[in-house]
Amino acid sequence: MPSIPARRTCLALTALAAFAPGAPAAAENAFPAGQYEIVWQTVMPHLDEMRRISDRETRCLRGSPGELFPVLRQPALRGCSLGASGAGRYHLACASERVASGSATLSAERAALRGTLTIKMGGKNMTFSQHVTATRRGSCSGRDAASR
Repeated sequence: MPSIPARRTCLALTALAAFAPGAPAAAENAFPAGQYEIVWQTVMPHLDEMRRISDRETRCLRGSPGELFPVLRQPALRGCSLGASGAGRYHLACASERVASGSATLSAERAALRGTLTIKMGGKNMTFSQHVTATRRGSCSGRDAASR
């Protein structure tokens, strides 16, 4: 039987491990896979004209929350992904913390998914957000990998 100090050390290490930050959890299947029509608006508080611009595309998605946010496909955010941090909540994890930080929320409403991703670019005092609405249009065919 271990001594009392050894048991205390083991208990302290177990408690620290439970609260230590780890690798981002993969947020697999946050929603059903299929073909979705995605409508988004990127809002940059410093640029008024960006508040009125929205875009849309139809894509085949596998169910990962990061697929819903087109801004995550930008070269500046390569190496960044969303990890689950609670029901409908995600944190942005990048290969380098200097690239960006942020968080996202995702909720299912009637026939659509709604999400908001807020990103603060590292080293700069620039924060922006992207709002998406994704409506499932059906299953994906073999050739629908990412059609626009």
